[in-house]
Amino acid sequence: MKVPGKSVSVDERTIIFSRAELEPGTLRFDEYYTNHPDHLEKDNRFRAQPGLLKPGSLFFNSLVFAAADATFDTVSSLHKKVDGSVNPILVKTDTRELVKFLTQWCLSSGAHSVGITRLKPEHLYSVGGRKHNYGEIVQNSHQWAIAFTVEMDYSRVKMSPQSAITLESSAQYLRAGSIGVSLAAFIRNLGYPARAHIDGNYQVRCPQVARDAGLGEIGRMSLLITPDLGPRVRIGVVTTDIPLEATAKMHDASVSDFCRLCKKCALNCPANAISVDRMPGGDADCIINQEACYTYWCKSGTDCGRCLSVCPYSHHKNFFHNTVRFLIRKSGLFRKIAAPLDNWVYGSRPRMRPLDDWMQKSH
Repeated sequence: MKVPGKSVSVDERTIIFSRAELEPGTLRFDEYYTNHPDHLEKDNRFRAQPGLLKPGSLFFNSLVFAAADATFDTVSSLHKKVDGSVNPILVKTDTRELVKFLTQWCLSSGAHSVGITRLKPEHLYSVGGRKHNYGEIVQNSHQWAIAFTVEMDYSRVKMSPQSAITLESSAQYLRAGSIGVSLAAFIRNLGYPARAHIDGNYQVRCPQVARDAGLGEIGRMSLLITPDLGPRVRIGVVTTDIPLEATAKMHDASVSDFCRLCKKCALNCPANAISVDRMPGGDADCIINQEACYTYWCKSGTDCGRCLSVCPYSHHKNFFHNTVRFLIRKSGLFRKIAAPLDNWVYGSRPRMRPLDDWMQKSH
């Protein structure tokens, strides 16, 4: 079965994280909102909030926020290592042996899943939008993309939207960044160009790459839904020209079908940013209201994660939940009762788990 529709390239300058970097009173700020006047009022709403990891936010926690900020700074220090010089001496490798090696190396380094796809034009941003590449045409002619996921801790995700979720996000962005930078350097050591794509320094749209690499499907919340962790992952990508083989990929329509029936993420979203009526598909593979979502981030001080925590796919890997996932994948009838079953067991609006003692504010 083919994946319905096809993604289209996106100008990164229109992504909310790029817009958040615009500084009022600068030429770049004025130019953007002259070209996109409909965004100004929406964006002023998040600018009126305390901000991500800022004092005065709903879940401000001085120690946890400082730790998360330090981890994000460490991720930023890896940006200068996403690309580099290529060994002029080409090391000949057997493609299948190479794929097996790099897959197992990534898994042993902390990745949860690894897949490979041919890099497609629609995977790439058309124009860069962050401080280091704002307004630059994205030029990446690599033939292949290696996508991998890292697992987010179940208990910390269940604490969302409190401060623990951002601590966990930063930790897994760091893990993904470390794996990606190392993998790209490994490939360059073999004599082939390679670039890592990590938090704050992407040329690609990671969920779409990971989907086409066979790691999952795009769910209602516009995030990658993996088979056994749901959206409870962070994604890294390395693009390269080293000869590879694509991961076998079969579209799993059960994910879209279940998400269409479930709606739990939408009903629990504190920002009402997830549609209860529409599903991603075709050109519209990211349909969340990014302005509403990010405004709540700036109000709460965290990257929320409520949708991750309530998603039935996010539960622990164990016999019971693995059986439920299997039945969702195989039975249309079971998909109709799976969401009500999850509500019966966990509640339609699950309570957030309290912070661990060591994360509790002492002042």
